[in-house]
Amino acid sequence: MPTDQQQIQNLYAEYCFAVDRGTAEDIAAFFWEDCYLNFGGNIHEGVEEARVGFAKWIAKMRDPVQGLRHCLYTPAITVDGDQAHAEAYYDADGHAGRKGKPIQLRGLYRSTLERREGEWRFVKHEVQIWNSIREALEKAENNTAS
Repeated sequence: MPTDQQQIQNLYAEYCFAVDRGTAEDIAAFFWEDCYLNFGGNIHEGVEEARVGFAKWIAKMRDPVQGLRHCLYTPAITVDGDQAHAEAYYDADGHAGRKGKPIQLRGLYRSTLERREGEWRFVKHEVQIWNSIREALEKAENNTAS
């Protein structure tokens, strides 16, 4: 039987695969009905609001990207009974569909999870979206070239 930490790390991985290629319903299935989601500053309260938010994000932001993939780094997971707190850095990359321009993002997931009836899901999930790695490098190169 996997440990709680392993189950949560697996949940994070499965969530990333769903974000990369699943439906809004697939992604929303990782959240409890009474969840709170802060997705890059867009707040969604309750799983239905989160599902609608994911559907809009998929249509506007994800579907135009080819080969989207999220990679997680250094997950820190603390379990206290049926509640857990977790943080993990992520990188997301792909190619813009129209121009083929590489896209590279990075950020942080900060989550509170609860185990209900033996199953872990997000009850609070914050997705911090940091500057694009490529844009940051280009800006740094432009500043040193001046």
